[in-house]
Amino acid sequence: MRIELQLAETAGWRALLTQAQQGAQTFLSEALEEYVVALLFRSLGCAANGTGMRTARFARQLVAGTQANSQDLASVGDHCLLFAGLFPEHAIRQSIPVTYFVQVGQQAFRDHAARIEGADRDLYRELATHYVRILDVFLTMREVTEEGPFLDGLNAYQLWREAGSVHGWQVLRQLTPALPASATFALH
Repeated sequence: MRIELQLAETAGWRALLTQAQQGAQTFLSEALEEYVVALLFRSLGCAANGTGMRTARFARQLVAGTQANSQDLASVGDHCLLFAGLFPEHAIRQSIPVTYFVQVGQQAFRDHAARIEGADRDLYRELATHYVRILDVFLTMREVTEEGPFLDGLNAYQLWREAGSVHGWQVLRQLTPALPASATFALH
């Protein structure tokens, strides 16, 4: 019975991921999709498992500098991605820029890739390279389930300007007609 439930939950995450990719108008490689579905299933599974609170606690420890140095870098990248993409309101409430978690998570995947060998090295390099695209998909996923933007203007601007987030740009477009000029960004 548990195997059937796992298959159904994984299929549900895959369907939501596909819907979010369509909404974000960005598509992840097959390897990234598999990683993200596994991350969502492993970390969030069913909504009642408390991962959101654990991720928020992890983020507070990271900001406070109390996270152990021996913490697995891949786990840091995962937690930052989940926090910035699915729970950014926690950072916003604490006046921590969402881009902080983007920078830390991206660097964690980059450092992890540099420390490992084999096929996983390429996967973690790809995760670091496409971190913001995955983030955009997560943010869109959150909007699909909540029906509307939940980023504030400042964080949307920082995500767009500092990280190159297309989603940040789209939120800015929804919030105000007075946008900074950037003809080159609109073409990406």
